Amino acid sequence: MSLCMCLFFGRGDELYSDIMRRQKLFRAPRLFDQGGDLSKPWWVEIGYRDPRTDKMVRKRYQEGFAQIRTKKDRYKFGEELINNLTAKLLKGWNPTDDSSVQVVYVDDLEYHTAAQVYGRKRQANKNVRFYASEYVTLQKSIKAKKTYESYRGKLREFVSWLEREKLVDNDLSTYNHDLILRFFDHLIIDRHLAGPTVEKYKITLDGFWAYLIDRKVINESPVGRIGIPEPGEDFSAIPFLDEDLELILPMIRAEDPQLFLGAMLQYFCFIRPGDELLKLKLNQVNMSARTIHIPKNVAKKRKERTVDIPAQMYKILVEQGVIHYGKDMYLISRFGRPGKFSIGYNTLRTRFNKYREQLGLTDLYKWYSFKHTGAGKLLESGATIVEIMNQLGHTDIASTYRYIRRHFGERSEHVRTKFPDPPGFACTIVLEEFEFCI
Repeated sequence: MSLCMCLFFGRGDELYSDIMRRQKLFRAPRLFDQGGDLSKPWWVEIGYRDPRTDKMVRKRYQEGFAQIRTKKDRYKFGEELINNLTAKLLKGWNPTDDSSVQVVYVDDLEYHTAAQVYGRKRQANKNVRFYASEYVTLQKSIKAKKTYESYRGKLREFVSWLEREKLVDNDLSTYNHDLILRFFDHLIIDRHLAGPTVEKYKITLDGFWAYLIDRKVINESPVGRIGIPEPGEDFSAIPFLDEDLELILPMIRAEDPQLFLGAMLQYFCFIRPGDELLKLKLNQVNMSARTIHIPKNVAKKRKERTVDIPAQMYKILVEQGVIHYGKDMYLISRFGRPGKFSIGYNTLRTRFNKYREQLGLTDLYKWYSFKHTGAGKLLESGATIVEIMNQLGHTDIASTYRYIRRHFGERSEHVRTKFPDPPGFACTIVLEEFEFCI
């Protein structure tokens, strides 16, 4: 029965639906080898449905064949090209968005100063920069100015990174989760961005890829799950004054040995009280070498490190009998002893706060204060800046100097004890009796 007769008898909708279901989106790539004749051009050809016309069209890929002089190598090259094109087609790639399609667009990712010099119109491939600019332009029309500028800045960073990595012109369907993880490693390790900022980058890229899926440019997002660094150090916490530490530390040691252990791991080993402390397992504690290893999956900014165990900390670990527990156990666990389960993120902090409030100490003393206090005491003891840097786990001395300035100011023994008197200054100071005479 003809299509016209089907339509006449009222079965046209069903037949049309069946035809549409059986429509081919593409024909598999095929090598045209001219019967093996190397003097003639070889190419790989694909057939695909052009979404602009809904018709099947053909496209040839010849580039690269002419430079290959042997049949074996041409067949190998053709096979690799077919496999690559097939993988892209199966991921939803359409040759209408191929890099050979040149477009002119207004680039909303361009920095203002560069735009003034070169203008904001760019002729380029429909690559990630094109779509990012398109997405940013859309956000400009529907989002508040501050939100739009945040999206633009983060996508600028992403595209700039792709350009440095020479990946910006790759087909979007080839971007995978590993590439995205590399970008976030750049943000965390190279740019030292804190967890909340990294989270905002993830939100921005999630939105961008959702937009590309809606535009049918790609089928799925490569972003996936990203490990966001733990919250940064509590820089609002201040180091303990000696007289206040003399009040709280003996009380904690007598009443809560596990809390005391956590406090001393901060003080002596600079273990951060988030995941570094709560995920610390006994197999990371080397009692013979007297070191603790912090793996990158819990370390701040994913930088693994190994810290020394001072003699006092070693004695505490021995006193608490940690060597008698299994190596796969968490050092800080339930019931005040090592075990198979880690405790809640705020558990130790809450227990510390109760002691602080009981003694009426300032709330500027926080659970993080033990780490800051230990760093200050090590500095006062005459340790070199490199020794302090290594124990803190910093990657450069500049970070250590910033840490010291933030918590302890610009300290100088010379300034405190050898500052010269001004001319004409006659003064007798008896510190023991607090007598001052000028």
